[in-house]
Amino acid sequence: MESSEKTFNTIVERCRLSLGIKYEKESKYRAEPLFEAEVRLIRKLGFQESLVRIVEYGDQLRQQKATFHLIGAAGSSVIFFLLGFSEVDPVRYDTHFQRLWLTSSREPPTIQFVVMPSDHGAWDAPQHPNVSLHAMTALEAVPELLRMRFPKTPVKMNEKAVFETIREGDTDGVFQFESATVRSLLSQLCPSRIKDLGSVTALDQIGNSHPDVVSEYLKRHLAKESKRIRRPIVETEMTPLLPLLSQETIMKFLHRHAGLPWEATYRFVLAAAKARMTDQHELWNPVLKGLEHRHGLNGELLFKRLIAASRWAVCRAHHVANVITSYRAAYYRTFHRQAFEDALQRVSFGERGK
Repeated sequence: MESSEKTFNTIVERCRLSLGIKYEKESKYRAEPLFEAEVRLIRKLGFQESLVRIVEYGDQLRQQKATFHLIGAAGSSVIFFLLGFSEVDPVRYDTHFQRLWLTSSREPPTIQFVVMPSDHGAWDAPQHPNVSLHAMTALEAVPELLRMRFPKTPVKMNEKAVFETIREGDTDGVFQFESATVRSLLSQLCPSRIKDLGSVTALDQIGNSHPDVVSEYLKRHLAKESKRIRRPIVETEMTPLLPLLSQETIMKFLHRHAGLPWEATYRFVLAAAKARMTDQHELWNPVLKGLEHRHGLNGELLFKRLIAASRWAVCRAHHVANVITSYRAAYYRTFHRQAFEDALQRVSFGERGK
């Protein structure tokens, strides 16, 4: 245990050094306290040894020159972003590390590594119960192959030309964006940011089970675009709460408007998602009273809507992690069309390793 604590401290120092590299001065002031808070939470939960083994496995993949990244709730972590394991910047995309570490079992979470199968040695079974390994699909592999081909060409994450092609549905061969349903959503929602793309894939995910949510979201988007609704001066009214698309949004609302500690916000979401948020639950009264204190008669209505939305809300960190891959593919398709088509043909015939 003493050895694990020493290694954990070394990882913390690695991250502190990375803060100055990953963030410019004006954004570092937001990232640093988030990072320190995540470190404190991991210590409080006693997850240091688990984190050490996860990082050691990631470092092992790097030593094998494996191409990999993390998906799922791991994108909530400032630590994994600073280590370069995750591409999701928690400051830029407003994710919350509590979404990852506060599990219903109170055990360390399972971290999902996505690895290119062609990387030799990358498929050694991890000696850790909290590491899950997945092979990149063919379409996920395309932007990774192209990133290796154009190592000196950084992908600009806010390129207007790329979003124009995405909105037009020019997305053949682009991870997650090929289906007719997604193309329709892209054309209707006109995304211009990575967050917007995450909303599209979230809507696609919940469309079969909750078509009413998708319809309501599209109706409100159209009303907003046509200037028929105004943005509230103070965001405390019902408009932002229906529909809700991310668990992180609910967590933030609970923290700000119900006075709930961050450590309890995801427990509320989990309990509500599993239909366990009843008047017998320990968080029922604190949340209800907090909302009524701040919102008066609207408090009870907000409370009911939070419970209902939690039952289908999605993980924003997961969707952002995936759509970053989708955007990269669309970027190469826009600016390196022939190279994109060549890479797509290669993975279609299972030639990733050649």
